[in-house]
Amino acid sequence: MNKNKSNKKVNIKGNEGLIKVELRFKILIITLLIAFLPTTVVAIYVMNNLIPQYEKITYDYFVNKQQQTLERITEKIFNDMANIAKEYAIWNELYRAVVAKDKETINFYWTNWLYQEPYNFSLIIGFSKEGEIISFHSPVGDIENSDSTKIFKIFKKVVDNIYPSDDINLIRVEKGFITINGKIFAFVCSPVLDDKNLAKPVAGALFLAKDIDKFVSLIQPYMVDRIYFTNQTVISTNNRLLSNKLQLLDTEGNKIGVLVIDYNEKTLLNVKKHFEKLLIITFLFLIVLTLLISFLSGVCLTKKVVQLEDYAISLFSNINGDTVTPKPNIKKEGRFENVEIILEYFSKEIKSKISILKQQDELLKELFEREKRNFEGAIKLLISIIEMKDPYTKGHAERVMKYSKRIGEKLSSKGYKIDLFDLEIAAYLHDIGKIVIPENILNKPDKLTQEEYAIVKRHSLDGYNILSNIEYFDNIKEIVLYHHENVDGSGYPLGIKGDKIPVESKIISVADVFDALTTDRPYRKAFSEQKAIEIMKEEVGKKFDPEVFEAFLAVIKEEKIINLVEMKIDGEI
Repeated sequence: MNKNKSNKKVNIKGNEGLIKVELRFKILIITLLIAFLPTTVVAIYVMNNLIPQYEKITYDYFVNKQQQTLERITEKIFNDMANIAKEYAIWNELYRAVVAKDKETINFYWTNWLYQEPYNFSLIIGFSKEGEIISFHSPVGDIENSDSTKIFKIFKKVVDNIYPSDDINLIRVEKGFITINGKIFAFVCSPVLDDKNLAKPVAGALFLAKDIDKFVSLIQPYMVDRIYFTNQTVISTNNRLLSNKLQLLDTEGNKIGVLVIDYNEKTLLNVKKHFEKLLIITFLFLIVLTLLISFLSGVCLTKKVVQLEDYAISLFSNINGDTVTPKPNIKKEGRFENVEIILEYFSKEIKSKISILKQQDELLKELFEREKRNFEGAIKLLISIIEMKDPYTKGHAERVMKYSKRIGEKLSSKGYKIDLFDLEIAAYLHDIGKIVIPENILNKPDKLTQEEYAIVKRHSLDGYNILSNIEYFDNIKEIVLYHHENVDGSGYPLGIKGDKIPVESKIISVADVFDALTTDRPYRKAFSEQKAIEIMKEEVGKKFDPEVFEAFLAVIKEEKIINLVEMKIDGEI
């Protein structure tokens, strides 16, 4: 009997050893197959499909996208020309001058101005409503009769159009290409209207044109490869892999030439070869690395799996305290059955805890959002009260806040300690003191008297007093108080200077002045961004802090670059 029992124990231990060895071997093989097979399939697919298609992808990138970019940039330059034409044609002063045929005023703003930098128009023709040429500048001399007829047709189309009377941006400008005295020009033609009353009849038209060489020079900075214009029907492509063309038509639909983009063959072939080589090396490296990691992982995994059940049972036995899910019974003789039971238990318990936490989190979020909406609503209500009194500043607080936030982020990245949330709220509320200023002073179109200006200058102090009644605004009220102080001490209300002025106040000062200069006011029209910046540069070191102004210029430059990149790269990233 004893011998039989001892033999039985030996057999059981031997069987357990065999089972463990067999289990380790199976896990190792399965791990290697799972890791190796997908890598092999992906490698075969890439080698058979991706590389043969790469030449087509290269063509699409270098040609089709450049074609789309060329068309968009051409349209952008036409739009820029149209905006200039409307700026100098849809203007109350010019409208009155054209109606009165005041050639001195007309020539001053048109023929004596628009051919110079930065406009550089080659051909400038001003028409009265009757078709009489009242202003003329041409580098090609007198225009031939046949070409004059073409221009007159464009003029008639502009004068006879019916234009919207509520939005200057909706006023259509004629544009395209035209041949004049044997030369190709890109032109725009805008109606002469009164910007203060767009319902008035058209008084005439302003025809502006640039010769094709100047037009192409404006396109070139946006393109990767060389672009040029030719009126030849056959284009040489020597030593070129690819060439792309954009056909140009005149106003009558006649072909007058093409814009050509040439792509260098060597660049494309080098990119292709480099890509293929890099792809092959990368996949060989990944295959070797995957096999090595899979082998080591399989060896480690087999050891961990053998120990997993004992660890799970030990962990399960130490659970104390309240639980949502009742504890299951475990079997001592199980071979991984216990692991499944215990994992299922933990899964249910964790899910129950997560569900409770989610409910609490949603409640907190709801309370936070409610308080945030109430706070934002109160801020916007205060701003709307100011804007009701001063319609010219509608949207002013919102724009000043956006500029201030961007400038604050720039300075924060350079080490400045700025509370961006306080800066946003202060920018919103910087003119809150204007609530107490009479409307007849806020909206006065003429120059303010000394007494009236003294009242206006009190608005930063009045804003400080208003915000002092609310404990939350303790930091914000200081920013509002000093936003009209100058770094040289010439500001108000206290005349402090330099580092005594909070950096947040300096930021709002720059944003406030920029928005004021680039928007219409009762006493003047808005300046362009470029003109506004030129005016502000003269005040650096006097009114504005140099480092804050430098950050402001960086923000403006980034906005222009973002607009340019969005136009130049559409869907390529």
